[in-house]
Amino acid sequence: MARSEEECRRLLEEEGRQLYLPWMTWGEFSALPARRKSRELQKFTQYVTTYLGFWKTCGLSSCRRAKACRGFLTEAQYRAEPRYHDSFPPCVGPGGARQQEVLAGMRRLGGEDDAEPTYDGRRQADREA
Repeated sequence: MARSEEECRRLLEEEGRQLYLPWMTWGEFSALPARRKSRELQKFTQYVTTYLGFWKTCGLSSCRRAKACRGFLTEAQYRAEPRYHDSFPPCVGPGGARQQEVLAGMRRLGGEDDAEPTYDGRRQADREA
């Protein structure tokens, strides 16, 4: 069955109210220009790169002084070859050299570990009985 125009509009409004970043909804994010979207995504990934300690070896002195990731891509880095990924701060490196580390860190921070569950209550209860 085809959706009515009113239902389509309602679904779009509902989608726009969904949280996209911890401080911004999808509607707010999608209204931004491309460079501003990139900056907002870099703010988000800075939390992860700080957690991973990328600031310790960062080329930016402001990051090392703050002991946290504070860097944003420059216009030259946006145009550089190999390209920097526009969702990650410059410490990730050209061509996304350390991108996989950041994505793994996001999974760890999000509670999605690749490891097996450590709770083994049923086997312990069977052994004790």
